[in-house]
Amino acid sequence: MKHSGEALPRRILHILMILCVLGILGSAFILFSNSREYARGDASYQQVRLIRESPETVGEASSEEKQEEQAKGVDFASLEKINPDVVGWLTAEDTAIDYPVVQGKDNDFYLRHLFTGERNKLGSIFMDYRNNSDFSDKNTVIYGHNMKDGSMFSSLTKYKDQRYYDNFSTMLLYTPAGDFTIELFAGIVVDGNYESVRFDFKDDHDFQSYVDSLKKESTFKSDTIVKADDRIVTLCTCSYEFNNARYALYGKLTLIRQSAKNETP
Repeated sequence: MKHSGEALPRRILHILMILCVLGILGSAFILFSNSREYARGDASYQQVRLIRESPETVGEASSEEKQEEQAKGVDFASLEKINPDVVGWLTAEDTAIDYPVVQGKDNDFYLRHLFTGERNKLGSIFMDYRNNSDFSDKNTVIYGHNMKDGSMFSSLTKYKDQRYYDNFSTMLLYTPAGDFTIELFAGIVVDGNYESVRFDFKDDHDFQSYVDSLKKESTFKSDTIVKADDRIVTLCTCSYEFNNARYALYGKLTLIRQSAKNETP
Protein backbone atom coordinates (compact mmCIF):
# COMPACT_ATOMS: atom_id res chain seq x y z
CA MET A 1 0.00 0.00 0.00
CA LYS A 2 2.91 2.33 0.69
CA HIS A 3 4.29 1.87 -2.81
CA SER A 4 0.87 2.52 -4.32
CA GLY A 5 0.55 5.74 -2.33
CA GLU A 6 3.91 6.98 -3.60
CA ALA A 7 3.10 6.04 -7.21
CA LEU A 8 -0.02 8.21 -7.37
CA PRO A 9 1.72 11.59 -6.79
CA ARG A 10 4.43 10.51 -9.20
CA ARG A 11 1.84 9.68 -11.84
CA ILE A 12 0.14 13.03 -11.33
CA LEU A 13 3.50 14.78 -11.65
CA HIS A 14 4.17 12.98 -14.94
CA ILE A 15 0.76 13.99 -16.25
CA LEU A 16 1.38 17.63 -15.29
CA MET A 17 4.78 17.55 -16.99
CA ILE A 18 3.23 16.15 -20.16
CA LEU A 19 0.53 18.84 -20.09
CA CYS A 20 3.20 21.53 -19.65
CA VAL A 21 5.17 20.20 -22.61
CA LEU A 22 2.02 20.05 -24.73
CA GLY A 23 1.20 23.60 -23.70
CA ILE A 24 4.66 24.83 -24.69
CA LEU A 25 4.46 23.00 -28.02
CA GLY A 26 0.99 24.40 -28.64
CA SER A 27 2.12 27.95 -27.91
CA ALA A 28 5.16 27.52 -30.16
CA PHE A 29 2.94 26.24 -32.96
CA ILE A 30 0.60 29.23 -32.62
CA LEU A 31 3.53 31.65 -32.67
CA PHE A 32 5.00 29.90 -35.70
CA SER A 33 1.64 29.93 -37.51
CA ASN A 34 1.12 33.62 -36.74
CA SER A 35 4.63 34.46 -37.94
CA ARG A 36 4.03 32.62 -41.21
CA GLU A 37 0.69 34.37 -41.67
CA TYR A 38 2.22 37.79 -40.99
CA ALA A 39 5.03 37.00 -43.43
CA ARG A 40 2.54 36.02 -46.15
CA GLY A 41 0.61 39.22 -45.55
CA ASP A 42 3.73 41.38 -45.68
CA ALA A 43 4.86 39.65 -48.88
CA SER A 44 1.45 40.23 -50.43
CA TYR A 45 1.57 43.96 -49.71
CA GLN A 46 5.13 44.16 -51.03
CA GLN A 47 3.88 42.77 -54.34
CA VAL A 48 1.08 45.34 -54.39
CA ARG A 49 3.68 48.10 -53.82
CA LEU A 50 5.62 46.88 -56.86
CA ILE A 51 2.46 47.21 -58.94
CA ARG A 52 1.96 50.74 -57.65
CA GLU A 53 5.57 51.69 -58.37
CA SER A 54 5.79 50.00 -61.78
CA PRO A 55 2.56 50.65 -63.69
CA GLU A 56 1.78 48.22 -66.49
CA THR A 57 -0.57 48.42 -69.45
CA VAL A 58 -3.90 47.12 -68.25
CA GLY A 59 -7.51 47.15 -69.34
CA GLU A 60 -8.81 49.95 -71.49
CA ALA A 61 -7.18 52.88 -69.71
CA SER A 62 -6.18 55.65 -72.11
CA SER A 63 -2.54 56.63 -72.58
CA GLU A 64 -3.28 59.97 -70.88
CA GLU A 65 -4.68 58.20 -67.82
CA LYS A 66 -1.68 55.87 -67.63
CA GLN A 67 0.76 58.77 -67.90
CA GLU A 68 -1.16 60.62 -65.20
CA GLU A 69 -1.02 57.66 -62.79
CA GLN A 70 2.68 57.09 -63.48
CA ALA A 71 3.44 60.76 -62.83
CA LYS A 72 2.11 60.59 -59.33
CA GLY A 73 3.45 57.11 -58.60
CA VAL A 74 0.15 55.29 -58.03
CA ASP A 75 -1.33 53.23 -60.83
CA PHE A 76 -4.94 53.02 -59.74
CA ALA A 77 -5.95 51.38 -63.03
CA SER A 78 -3.76 48.37 -62.18
CA LEU A 79 -4.80 48.35 -58.53
CA GLU A 80 -8.47 48.32 -59.49
CA LYS A 81 -7.82 45.20 -61.57
CA ILE A 82 -6.74 43.46 -58.38
CA ASN A 83 -9.39 44.99 -56.15
CA PRO A 84 -12.09 47.42 -57.35
CA ASP A 85 -12.65 48.46 -53.72
CA VAL A 86 -9.46 50.57 -53.75
CA VAL A 87 -10.12 54.24 -52.92
CA GLY A 88 -6.63 55.56 -52.19
CA TRP A 89 -3.07 54.95 -51.09
CA LEU A 90 -1.73 56.16 -47.74
CA THR A 91 1.96 56.63 -47.04
CA ALA A 92 4.06 58.20 -44.29
CA GLU A 93 7.71 58.80 -45.11
CA ASP A 94 10.25 56.80 -43.08
CA THR A 95 7.51 54.75 -41.36
CA ALA A 96 5.88 51.38 -42.02
CA ILE A 97 2.71 53.02 -43.35
CA ASP A 98 2.64 52.49 -47.11
CA TYR A 99 -0.61 50.78 -48.02
CA PRO A 100 -3.60 50.88 -50.36
CA VAL A 101 -6.87 52.03 -48.79
CA VAL A 102 -10.03 50.07 -49.56
CA GLN A 103 -13.71 50.45 -48.73
CA GLY A 104 -15.99 47.45 -48.24
CA LYS A 105 -19.71 47.06 -47.84
CA ASP A 106 -19.24 46.83 -44.07
CA ASN A 107 -16.51 47.35 -41.47
CA ASP A 108 -15.94 43.63 -40.94
CA PHE A 109 -14.62 42.03 -44.13
CA TYR A 110 -11.32 43.91 -44.39
CA LEU A 111 -10.51 43.27 -40.75
CA ARG A 112 -9.46 39.76 -41.85
CA HIS A 113 -8.76 40.05 -45.58
CA LEU A 114 -5.80 41.46 -47.45
CA PHE A 115 -6.03 43.85 -50.39
CA THR A 116 -5.88 40.79 -52.66
CA GLY A 117 -8.90 39.25 -50.94
CA GLU A 118 -6.89 36.52 -49.20
CA ARG A 119 -7.95 35.80 -45.63
CA ASN A 120 -5.18 36.96 -43.30
CA LYS A 121 -4.90 38.47 -39.80
CA LEU A 122 -3.15 41.57 -41.14
CA GLY A 123 -6.35 42.61 -42.87
CA SER A 124 -6.33 45.87 -44.83
CA ILE A 125 -6.27 49.59 -44.29
CA PHE A 126 -9.93 50.43 -44.93
CA MET A 127 -12.31 53.36 -45.01
CA ASP A 128 -15.53 53.27 -43.00
CA TYR A 129 -18.32 52.00 -45.25
CA ARG A 130 -20.49 54.98 -44.25
CA ASN A 131 -18.11 57.49 -45.82
CA ASN A 132 -18.10 58.73 -49.41
CA SER A 133 -15.27 56.96 -51.23
CA ASP A 134 -13.87 60.21 -52.69
CA PHE A 135 -12.94 61.70 -49.27
CA SER A 136 -15.49 64.47 -49.73
CA ASP A 137 -16.98 64.12 -46.23
CA LYS A 138 -16.09 66.54 -43.47
CA ASN A 139 -14.56 63.59 -41.61
CA THR A 140 -13.38 60.40 -43.32
CA VAL A 141 -12.53 57.50 -41.00
CA ILE A 142 -9.86 54.92 -41.83
CA TYR A 143 -9.08 51.79 -39.80
CA GLY A 144 -6.10 49.46 -39.53
CA HIS A 145 -4.76 46.82 -37.15
CA ASN A 146 -2.09 47.49 -34.54
CA MET A 147 0.15 44.51 -35.40
CA LYS A 148 2.86 43.22 -33.07
CA ASP A 149 5.35 43.04 -35.97
CA GLY A 150 5.08 46.81 -36.51
CA SER A 151 3.06 46.60 -39.73
CA MET A 152 -0.25 48.18 -40.73
CA PHE A 153 -1.33 50.97 -38.31
CA SER A 154 0.87 49.96 -35.34
CA SER A 155 2.96 53.13 -35.65
CA LEU A 156 -0.08 55.34 -34.97
CA THR A 157 0.21 54.74 -31.23
CA LYS A 158 3.69 56.27 -31.32
CA TYR A 159 1.97 59.65 -31.67
CA LYS A 160 1.36 59.52 -27.94
CA ASP A 161 4.92 60.85 -27.81
CA GLN A 162 5.41 64.52 -28.75
CA ARG A 163 8.83 63.80 -30.21
CA TYR A 164 7.41 61.27 -32.65
CA TYR A 165 4.81 63.77 -33.84
CA ASP A 166 7.50 66.41 -34.30
CA ASN A 167 9.40 64.03 -36.61
CA PHE A 168 6.38 62.70 -38.53
CA SER A 169 3.75 65.42 -38.56
CA THR A 170 2.40 64.75 -42.07
CA MET A 171 1.34 61.90 -44.33
CA LEU A 172 0.47 61.64 -48.02
CA LEU A 173 -2.81 60.41 -49.43
CA TYR A 174 -3.09 59.52 -53.11
CA THR A 175 -6.56 59.10 -54.63
CA PRO A 176 -7.91 58.72 -58.17
CA ALA A 177 -9.29 62.28 -57.88
CA GLY A 178 -6.08 63.90 -56.61
CA ASP A 179 -3.33 63.87 -54.02
CA PHE A 180 -3.42 65.32 -50.51
CA THR A 181 -1.15 66.02 -47.61
CA ILE A 182 -2.53 65.01 -44.23
CA GLU A 183 -1.44 67.57 -41.67
CA LEU A 184 -1.82 65.80 -38.33
CA PHE A 185 -3.27 68.01 -35.61
CA ALA A 186 -4.51 65.74 -32.79
CA GLY A 187 -4.42 62.22 -31.39
CA ILE A 188 -6.50 60.85 -28.52
CA VAL A 189 -7.25 57.55 -26.78
CA VAL A 190 -10.94 56.69 -27.21
CA ASP A 191 -13.28 53.94 -26.04
CA GLY A 192 -14.05 51.48 -28.82
CA ASN A 193 -17.24 50.42 -27.07
CA TYR A 194 -18.84 53.70 -28.10
CA GLU A 195 -19.18 55.67 -31.33
CA SER A 196 -16.15 57.82 -30.64
CA VAL A 197 -15.84 59.55 -34.03
CA ARG A 198 -18.29 61.82 -35.76
CA PHE A 199 -19.31 61.78 -39.41
CA ASP A 200 -21.94 64.50 -39.49
CA PHE A 201 -22.01 68.05 -38.15
CA LYS A 202 -24.88 70.50 -37.76
CA ASP A 203 -22.94 73.44 -39.18
CA ASP A 204 -19.47 74.99 -39.38
CA HIS A 205 -19.57 76.03 -35.73
CA ASP A 206 -20.32 72.45 -34.67
CA PHE A 207 -17.41 71.15 -36.75
CA GLN A 208 -15.03 73.80 -35.41
CA SER A 209 -16.02 72.97 -31.84
CA TYR A 210 -15.34 69.30 -32.51
CA VAL A 211 -11.88 70.07 -33.89
CA ASP A 212 -11.06 72.35 -30.96
CA SER A 213 -12.07 69.65 -28.47
CA LEU A 214 -9.79 67.13 -30.21
CA LYS A 215 -6.82 69.48 -30.05
CA LYS A 216 -7.51 70.14 -26.38
CA GLU A 217 -7.47 66.41 -25.53
CA SER A 218 -4.59 65.50 -27.83
CA THR A 219 -1.58 63.50 -26.67
CA PHE A 220 0.65 65.95 -28.58
CA LYS A 221 0.62 69.66 -29.35
CA SER A 222 0.29 70.86 -32.93
CA ASP A 223 0.41 74.25 -34.63
CA THR A 224 -1.74 73.03 -37.53
CA ILE A 225 -4.75 75.30 -37.99
CA VAL A 226 -8.01 73.61 -38.96
CA LYS A 227 -10.77 75.91 -40.19
CA ALA A 228 -14.50 75.36 -40.46
CA ASP A 229 -14.35 74.79 -44.23
CA ASP A 230 -11.57 72.17 -44.03
CA ARG A 231 -11.97 68.41 -44.30
CA ILE A 232 -10.30 65.97 -41.94
CA VAL A 233 -9.45 62.27 -41.76
CA THR A 234 -9.43 60.05 -38.68
CA LEU A 235 -6.93 57.16 -38.59
CA CYS A 236 -7.91 54.59 -35.99
CA THR A 237 -6.21 51.53 -34.48
CA CYS A 238 -6.24 49.44 -31.29
CA SER A 239 -4.56 50.68 -28.13
CA TYR A 240 -4.13 49.00 -24.76
CA GLU A 241 -4.77 51.53 -21.99
CA PHE A 242 -7.98 49.67 -21.12
CA ASN A 243 -10.27 47.04 -22.58
CA ASN A 244 -11.25 47.87 -26.18
CA ALA A 245 -9.25 51.11 -26.20
CA ARG A 246 -8.52 52.79 -29.54
CA TYR A 247 -6.05 55.46 -30.59
CA ALA A 248 -7.48 57.95 -33.08
CA LEU A 249 -5.15 60.21 -35.04
CA TYR A 250 -6.67 63.24 -36.78
CA GLY A 251 -5.34 65.14 -39.79
CA LYS A 252 -6.38 67.98 -42.09
CA LEU A 253 -6.67 67.21 -45.80
CA THR A 254 -4.93 69.68 -48.09
CA LEU A 255 -5.12 69.17 -51.85
CA ILE A 256 -1.68 69.33 -53.51
CA ARG A 257 -2.51 67.88 -56.93
CA GLN A 258 -5.81 67.44 -58.67
CA SER A 259 -6.40 64.69 -61.19
CA ALA A 260 -6.44 66.07 -64.74
CA LYS A 261 -9.87 64.58 -65.43
CA ASN A 262 -11.26 66.45 -62.40
CA GLU A 263 -9.81 69.85 -63.27
CA THR A 264 -12.20 72.53 -64.49
CA PRO A 265 -11.41 73.87 -67.98
